[in-house]
Amino acid sequence: MESLERLYDALERDELNAFITLRPREEVLREARSLLERGLRPKPVTIKDNISTKGIRTTAGSLMLKDYVPPFDATVIKRLKERGYVIVGKTNMDEFGMGSTGENSAFGPTKNPLDPAKVPGGSSSGAGAAARRYSLPGLGSDTGGSVRAPAAWCSAFGLKPTYGAVSRYGLIPYADSLEQISPIGPTVKSVEELLDVIAGYDEMDGTTVKRELRVKGCSEKGVEGLKLFVPSNALEYVDNDVKAEFNAALRKLSSEGAEVEEGQLPELEAALPAYYTIAMAEASSNLSRYDGIRYGLRDEDLPPITENFYEYVSEVRGKYFGWEVKRRIVAGATVLSAGYSEELYLKALKARRKISERIYEITEERLIVTPTMPVKPPSLASARSPKELFAMDVLTVFANLAGVPAGSAPVGEGVGLQVVGPRWGECEVLRVMGTFERKVDAPWL
Repeated sequence: MESLERLYDALERDELNAFITLRPREEVLREARSLLERGLRPKPVTIKDNISTKGIRTTAGSLMLKDYVPPFDATVIKRLKERGYVIVGKTNMDEFGMGSTGENSAFGPTKNPLDPAKVPGGSSSGAGAAARRYSLPGLGSDTGGSVRAPAAWCSAFGLKPTYGAVSRYGLIPYADSLEQISPIGPTVKSVEELLDVIAGYDEMDGTTVKRELRVKGCSEKGVEGLKLFVPSNALEYVDNDVKAEFNAALRKLSSEGAEVEEGQLPELEAALPAYYTIAMAEASSNLSRYDGIRYGLRDEDLPPITENFYEYVSEVRGKYFGWEVKRRIVAGATVLSAGYSEELYLKALKARRKISERIYEITEERLIVTPTMPVKPPSLASARSPKELFAMDVLTVFANLAGVPAGSAPVGEGVGLQVVGPRWGECEVLRVMGTFERKVDAPWL
């Protein structure tokens, strides 16, 4: 209990804006005492603010949901509670998961714990910041790198599981066919333990697979005999300082018994446009429900709904959706429109299939390794075009398109090594990540 008290002393002084909602100290301590009475060790955990938590505000980083309190727990939350995890707060995020830097939250940007003048990475920005600054494991979600980016830029660990390995029931969706609830933490072991708890079939989510995934102890098995594939064309996108840290990490893996080989992955060039075409189309569909009537914030200051329904909906969305969300809704609606769906959306689906087949082929016997992010964390509020922002995801999105596991381990300050494995190959991914394990002084780990 003393360690929880000390943790709260730090959390209540948080200057990183890592949390949208921090639970009251006494409420959390009361839960912790109850767990001790039941013979369970309380383990603090953070939850990204797009995962439903009964009785705790869940905003998805948007004004549209600023007062929403779910009446139910997501499946992953139920599983955490059964194993003694105590939620300390809901972490900040890019609105509805749309962003790579952590600057698109309606509740203000998250700051990087390594340098508060830098971005932490998104969209699971608060989870990454809390993992590094407060040594707190947490759950984020990863649609195109949203857990791996903050893991890299905050020098933490993150792992996107195989699509279908973890229930998405209770997740406020961005792009259903791409995203997975994913663990992030200060150590590989903390990530491994979270995944071991949340993975598994769920009858409430038809995308989950009836297959057991157990990863406990995988990170301690070493890399002897593992084959690693480095797509050399991927390094063309990478800054020299990131490349230097990445090459040093490869030498370390090689010295510990991994076999490293280089090759080409030309399909990488098509991954980014295919990803954003599909993601925006799915986002446009998912967010169409927010009309301020059935879903989202009802605005009593606007003219009555009965006077002009379409004007009311337009006003609500214009007022309570952020700029990035509105841009992606419009782009997604265009992609799905009669004149463009065959030219854009169907082509993206075909490209996705080809990319996935190539990834499956490579990962039959090898793991793919790249830098997680092509650059070190940029400065907050530095001018960047949408094209530049989208390009941040160039090395991460192919894993989401293929639905394969992908992890990020810190190999330098603000630099991550990405490890991509075969479907259900989380154990092999964790073996590589374990090479870069950190020692952290936190009693709950």
